[in-house]
Amino acid sequence: MFSPISEAIVLFSIPAVFWHMLWVLTAGGATVRKRIIVSAVILLWTAYAYANIRYGFATELIGGNPAIPLAYLATAAVMALVFRDYILGDGVPQRLLIALQLFRPIGLVFVLENARGTLPWTFAQPAGWGDLIAGLTALAVLVRYWRQDIPPHAVVLVAVVGLLDFASAFFFGFTSSASPVQLFAFDNPNRVIEYPLGLIPVFLVPYAVVAHILSLSQLTRDQNGQAEPPLARRI
Repeated sequence: MFSPISEAIVLFSIPAVFWHMLWVLTAGGATVRKRIIVSAVILLWTAYAYANIRYGFATELIGGNPAIPLAYLATAAVMALVFRDYILGDGVPQRLLIALQLFRPIGLVFVLENARGTLPWTFAQPAGWGDLIAGLTALAVLVRYWRQDIPPHAVVLVAVVGLLDFASAFFFGFTSSASPVQLFAFDNPNRVIEYPLGLIPVFLVPYAVVAHILSLSQLTRDQNGQAEPPLARRI
């Protein structure tokens, strides 16, 4: 059984990212109607993810098959690409898009659970410390360029570090779980898909990937001649 501390941290992060998306929409000049539509989608996504993890549906559905969470993550990425202009609106400051990655250190709950013996070292240590590195990278960029536009190479750096961390966590997550591709942790198989930690890969990881896609999309916009909006100076 996972720690109540881990549960509290994970559950707190859900309204935090919801608030973040509303801030992104507001920064992009979204109408009330658009904010309601996007909010409704996020709330449905949240309810779906929570029900699947809380009541064990996800464990039965995935059943050690890495293709299912990959398809789920790919769907979120495709939706972000298709609706990126709709979400970004008139333009969103890079510092606001990158700020979502400041939540990434919640992955340290994996390290906590490893210390308690509920998660295998093979997954928990790379995933937990990798999340911390991704969060610190975002923080360093935000601090370094606090009073100036964030340069393209810094935006790309945050995205590359963040996405590599997810790739590593996915690989070690499945190869340490009771699945056809298990390579590690046979004496203590990974149970990260169970409640409440399962909300991280099923809800929070896709959201962070969406934030990376929006950040890179905004970068493309900026490089095509669209100036960063004045709101960037006030955040």
